[in-house]
Amino acid sequence: MKYRDFEVHPEFIKDGRIHWVVTGNGLYILGDRDGRSWFIKRDMHLRRPVKDMPKAVYEAQKPIADHREKKQRKLRDRMKSLDWEKDGVVAETENFWDADNMFVTVTPFIAGPIAAPEAICGLGKTPFIALASAMAAALDKLHACGVIHGDLKEKNIVITRSGGELKPHLIDFDSAYPADEVPEWHSIGGTDGYRSPEMVYYAAKEGDVSPDTITAATDIFTLGIVYHRWWTGAFPGIGMEKGDLGTAVCLGKGYTVSKKFDVVIGDKRGATLYSLLEWMFAKDPAARPTAKQVLQVLSDELEVPDDYRKGSDIKSILPELWGAHAAVAEPLTEAELRAKGVRAFQRINEGSGSDGLLYRVAMDGSDGEKKFTLAELCDAGLARRKSAAFCTPWEEHGIELESSDVFFAKGYAGIERAAANYRKRYLLTTLGGRTIDKGCDWLIATGLAHYKRCEVSADTPWPEDGAAYVAEELARSGVKSVARVDLGGMHRYKIVFAERGGDKTVDGVPGKNMKLMGFIK
Repeated sequence: MKYRDFEVHPEFIKDGRIHWVVTGNGLYILGDRDGRSWFIKRDMHLRRPVKDMPKAVYEAQKPIADHREKKQRKLRDRMKSLDWEKDGVVAETENFWDADNMFVTVTPFIAGPIAAPEAICGLGKTPFIALASAMAAALDKLHACGVIHGDLKEKNIVITRSGGELKPHLIDFDSAYPADEVPEWHSIGGTDGYRSPEMVYYAAKEGDVSPDTITAATDIFTLGIVYHRWWTGAFPGIGMEKGDLGTAVCLGKGYTVSKKFDVVIGDKRGATLYSLLEWMFAKDPAARPTAKQVLQVLSDELEVPDDYRKGSDIKSILPELWGAHAAVAEPLTEAELRAKGVRAFQRINEGSGSDGLLYRVAMDGSDGEKKFTLAELCDAGLARRKSAAFCTPWEEHGIELESSDVFFAKGYAGIERAAANYRKRYLLTTLGGRTIDKGCDWLIATGLAHYKRCEVSADTPWPEDGAAYVAEELARSGVKSVARVDLGGMHRYKIVFAERGGDKTVDGVPGKNMKLMGFIK
């Protein structure tokens, strides 16, 4: 089946029709033409204005469509000298409005094998620097053409593997714009987690700030984030409970680069990867290196300015807990921490929600640092747990709660009973201060509760059946009680199960059935 002059790949054809796949803000298919494969992407939001639409809609959409066409034409002209295999930049080769009035861009399709993210995290220093250098070289070639990418992130970089070599390819220029033109307000893209300080500031001012503050330096800031994500799988830690690196730098809240980057690049200049990231994360865009300078540092040909030559060691004790943890724990004083052998204590946020709120601690006699969750911090005696409310379960549930230590280790500070629409429930408080509503079954499945141990009305089973009841199996099966029953000389058992809506009694259970169920050993 054809789409214009492209032969659509079979996996994109269903029920005799072309099946477009969602990707980001668009839809895509793959098609063959001229002996090679192409990535064909439709813009999900941009439609060609036509005369038969309402006048107000036409007049609103026409300037946007014209601007997009003009911008893409200029970008394509500037990037036409870039070869995706040689330069690592997968430039658009053509664009058009299709029969459905949707804006379509066409780029070469990069075939595999594609490197998995975990392969990047597991790289040694030398191959990682080689990959980072190739990416800086590709960005340098893009900037040399007078183009700013505007949305640099891992998803917009395809890494192919050929033998032992990893080669990055920069894709997706929907948010790109010419470097010598002030971008339209609506065309400044960026992705949460990958925004530069100037993009954060620009968005916060809602257009009151001149867009020309967004320059090629924005790509450098986000390239530093990509490097950190590639090698650690995580964002740099930030000194805020919410937000991202760009926000933290913009507000002066501080951040933490992974210890993994505190390695010397080469013997000639002595720069560390950590110092390079410090330079790339400068708040002032004009102070950041160019892509060419990033490549020179990675090639051990350029020194990092003294202002950014830092290591990742923490050097002070800041005995503060994250605000989200204040409801369930309290910090020790600096004197108490020092008495326990702590020489450095710092909050870090690894950018993964409440689970990312951690603590970095360095102890006397140890060269390294360790990350602690709040539970681990309290278990190590480096913070104090506050008392929290722990209820007794609803009687009809026939359960017992595990200890508060178990709750704390699983991320919960307390539990209370609650009734909702005549249903008996439980409200749990997380270590992050949130309240969640859960039922009895969830508590058991999560390991926060167990069924009550069986209240056996006889010391042992009938002698011919076994020596003792298996309390753990009875509890797991929700048995509240079991009793021996003599039915006219036939030895049987009466079992009471705890079930929602009331207990269930089963009479006359033979001993062989008790054994099959694992209730007797």
